[in-house]
Amino acid sequence: MVQTSKDIEEVMKSLLTATDPQTQISVHSMMDDWFNPKPMVMKHVIVVQLIACILVATFLLATATATLDANDMMLAVFGFFIFIALAVGVYGRL
Repeated sequence: MVQTSKDIEEVMKSLLTATDPQTQISVHSMMDDWFNPKPMVMKHVIVVQLIACILVATFLLATATATLDANDMMLAVFGFFIFIALAVGVYGRL
């Protein structure tokens, strides 16, 4: 499916002049979506941030194994599991 610039221009013009609220693009709608996001979008953003935090924490635990003794590592792993439990609790309340 190859589109020419003329086809793309026509599609963009139809989007900008549409009266359907689902496809209408305007500065007001973009600003409204930016400063007042939909709850489902925010839920997805929070999930992505929680996954990123878990990955970073796992990486930090993996790199800390060389410098921590057994007791400190056990405390770090226990703290990591507490963090995971809190993250699941926060996600459950969304």
